[in-house]
Amino acid sequence: MSTLYPRLLPNETEKLFNAMRGKTPEALRESAQSASGHAVFAATGGTRVTRDELRVLAAELEKIAVAYGYPNSGDVIEFDRAAARHLHQHTGMTPGEASQRQVWAFLALVLVPHICAWRFPMKSDGTYAVDRFKGSDLTRHTLGRLWTRAYVLHDPASASPYGLLDELGEADLDQIMARRRALAATPSLVRAVVRAHAEDRDNGEVPARAVLRDSLQRILRLTAFLDLDWMPEDHLLELVREQRVESRKNLAVA
Repeated sequence: MSTLYPRLLPNETEKLFNAMRGKTPEALRESAQSASGHAVFAATGGTRVTRDELRVLAAELEKIAVAYGYPNSGDVIEFDRAAARHLHQHTGMTPGEASQRQVWAFLALVLVPHICAWRFPMKSDGTYAVDRFKGSDLTRHTLGRLWTRAYVLHDPASASPYGLLDELGEADLDQIMARRRALAATPSLVRAVVRAHAEDRDNGEVPARAVLRDSLQRILRLTAFLDLDWMPEDHLLELVREQRVESRKNLAVA
């Protein structure tokens, strides 16, 4: 069973996001809370997270952020990796709970708005990017995308279960996670893509990112007539390697 998290009601989501305009992370930290009178829990499916547990989660995320530069500019990529591991290890969410947009809206707008505002700073007009806070697109939400990455890339059989998080940068991970239905819905396929990329990203004159993107297109075409969900992980890895070889050949002569 999942740990259940507060789901911020849509009207309150809109209100809190609009109220962020012009506020710095330091100002938002003052308004951070562990509860909201405008949030609800799912009626069934797990055990409700307590306020004390939410306070601990907020404190741990802030501790991670401080380690990587908060409240000043810092190493946000390493923050993402550390926060992803922590969210997946310690929130107790199942994929069903983690798919709820309003859960992530609560975390970003009520619990740790200052951390999210530090990670994706205010724009020149004083506003923040909507999808980083409201959960309208979980592949772009400040925290939601991190949980999803850790869930998909987690390999409990590995000596370093979260090691694959370190293999790709933000832009390359976005290329994979944005194809959520076709690729990211099959964690073993995503792990195979990342492993194959790590094996030969510096192999040859063709840029690694170009090989990754071209091979992803090839794999997407294969999903139209192959059921990759049931393929063993070692077979998936070999399939991805083959597509990367073809991509590298074609790009080399393009």
